[in-house]
Amino acid sequence: MINAAPTSALRRRSRRRAAALGLVCWALLSPSWLRAQDGVATRAQDGVATRAHDDVATRALRLQFARGLTLEIAGRWADALDRFEAIARRRPTANVTFHIGLCHERLGRLRKAERTYQDARAAARTTTPAVLAEIDARLQDLEGRMPKIVLNVAGATEGVTVLLDGEEAQPSRAIRVDPGPHVAVALRHGIPVAASAFSSHERRTRFVTLTVHPVPSRASGP
Repeated sequence: MINAAPTSALRRRSRRRAAALGLVCWALLSPSWLRAQDGVATRAQDGVATRAHDDVATRALRLQFARGLTLEIAGRWADALDRFEAIARRRPTANVTFHIGLCHERLGRLRKAERTYQDARAAARTTTPAVLAEIDARLQDLEGRMPKIVLNVAGATEGVTVLLDGEEAQPSRAIRVDPGPHVAVALRHGIPVAASAFSSHERRTRFVTLTVHPVPSRASGP
């Protein structure tokens, strides 16, 4: 036969623990205790919420990055560029910057790609050393692919400045450009006096001469 006395005592202790737990719960949920703990709880919750928010944001950015890579594989470079630039505005990294440069390169913006790769390389020195080899390979390839233009000015060159695609250019020096159409203009006192439209091609140097004719002198009156 089972002894009832110990069972009764156990039940009484269980009821006392339940009552005590109820009192504790009531105290913890009372307005006064909540007000007293509000500052501590808020700080703790803020820390947890911040970490949780960061985790969610990180997962979202990784998903966006994966979608950008998918667009790259499909050859949709402009769409991939939009995706990577949106990521970079929130969390720029060497890897994201590298893919931005790759998109510019595939779109024919070689000068922009070069600058972007250089930015990625600067970031990779301290954050992602493994990316450096790939960045250096892209920069080396661009060095050989980048078209060059050498502008020369002939004729009445005094007081003449030269613009290439709207930017002042130094004559007789090789200027690195993107492949495609370009316009060179010679100005005297801000007035165009010679111009040339032409195209450049990868791995080639193009020489362009602007011939400036002298200003015709006015015949003096009697």
